[in-house]
Amino acid sequence: MNKRLILTPAILATALCPFGAQADQNMDLDDVREWDIVRMETCLDAAIDAVGGYPQKLEMTIENGHPIYEFKLKVEDGQTFSVECNARQGFITEIERQVDKDDAIFASMAKVSEQEARARALAIHPGKVWDTEYEVGFDGDATYEFSIESKNGYEVKVDVLASTGEIEEANMKVYEIGR
Repeated sequence: MNKRLILTPAILATALCPFGAQADQNMDLDDVREWDIVRMETCLDAAIDAVGGYPQKLEMTIENGHPIYEFKLKVEDGQTFSVECNARQGFITEIERQVDKDDAIFASMAKVSEQEARARALAIHPGKVWDTEYEVGFDGDATYEFSIESKNGYEVKVDVLASTGEIEEANMKVYEIGR
């Protein structure tokens, strides 16, 4: 039986508003269950094929109205990678290496301060930043990733390009498994 996407108000709000700025905080697993998505294992296999290692965490997020699996994978040399996979079709969309904020490569690309990047993230999603990650992508970009607990009570992750201060993406977290 082929499942179809049912457009709930939450999904429509996320799909139609840039960066999910007005996304409905009531979106949850019931909304995701209505989507025709691939099994998590399909995307996990693709992520492990891409970078190796073993999974530390899985998140389901909504990015521009699309469901995304994001895996944190720790590889043999101790590095951690974030690998995003399109949950509808099962292909990898983004790979980023987690780094410390004083990482030489990240620092050489960062033209925007963390404080300025945080202010830009909070301008589109007011709330409290509870975590910051520093990432270097396979595409050559460096990003600040801010996890924000919005004033409406939902969690959103906002990536700000460290080179320009532009918002690269914003994702509403649906669920998280792992640490």
